[in-house]
Amino acid sequence: MLSSAFSAVAVTLLPFVAGCSDDDPVVVDVVAPFAPDGVFSITGDRSVEIRWNENLEADLAGYAVFRSTAFDGAYNHLNDVAVDAFCADDPYRLCYTDTNLNNGTTWFYAVTAFDRNGNESELSYENVFDTPRPAGTDLVLNDLAGQDSTMSGYDFSSKSGAAQLWSAATTDIYFGASAGVNYIEAAPQVDIQDFGWTFDMNDLNFSPDVGWAPSGRVEAIFEHGYFVRVVDGSGVHFAKVRVTAVSSPVQPNPDLRSMTVDWAYQEDENNPQLAPGVKAGASN
Repeated sequence: MLSSAFSAVAVTLLPFVAGCSDDDPVVVDVVAPFAPDGVFSITGDRSVEIRWNENLEADLAGYAVFRSTAFDGAYNHLNDVAVDAFCADDPYRLCYTDTNLNNGTTWFYAVTAFDRNGNESELSYENVFDTPRPAGTDLVLNDLAGQDSTMSGYDFSSKSGAAQLWSAATTDIYFGASAGVNYIEAAPQVDIQDFGWTFDMNDLNFSPDVGWAPSGRVEAIFEHGYFVRVVDGSGVHFAKVRVTAVSSPVQPNPDLRSMTVDWAYQEDENNPQLAPGVKAGASN
């Protein structure tokens, strides 16, 4: 990238012709690439992945990723990205992962493109911000009635990834079965809703404002994702779970069941951002 990292605007000039004589003109390229577009983020645990569309300029040399504490603040250069640093799961988008972040802190991101002659684009225009949050996988919750009830519930704020007593004061959700149907139950201070089938956890991006189950109970269904809203002494916090396995009834005791979930919890109070999979910001 250019040696001087700018905060907001790069100047774009037209090419001009110079030379020692009229017989030997030299074309000097001073035209900057277009600003990268389609920029969005994917939330991680102490990390944020930035993705954007490929630029098509023939003389493109690379990209530069910037970060700020505010959308209209000063953007500091994080790193340069090669022209072929495509996402492993998307051959048309570039990827960069910002790591070693504090969970619960929001950052704003932008990307520039630069060419082999040192011309650099403006910052990308999207309002892309993200707040890393703790997450975990393979949390096993047992049926509170049929197995060890001390392994039926989970407290998101613990961030432990370990099950606990379903009736503990800190438990947010717990697993149970009734009349042969598996359920995820929410504690009295907690709201829950079924988002439906999900491909992965990234499908659960921003928690909605409405649609919470009036009963505080939802059926536990394989590959379904669920949003959770926890209201407690520390304020309002959002979480999500995705069911990755639900055991079938074990004969002769059909209540011997368990459920395995992936989970994530947003430590930043009143922040519904959990894992944006499209442009982050006002549009998401």
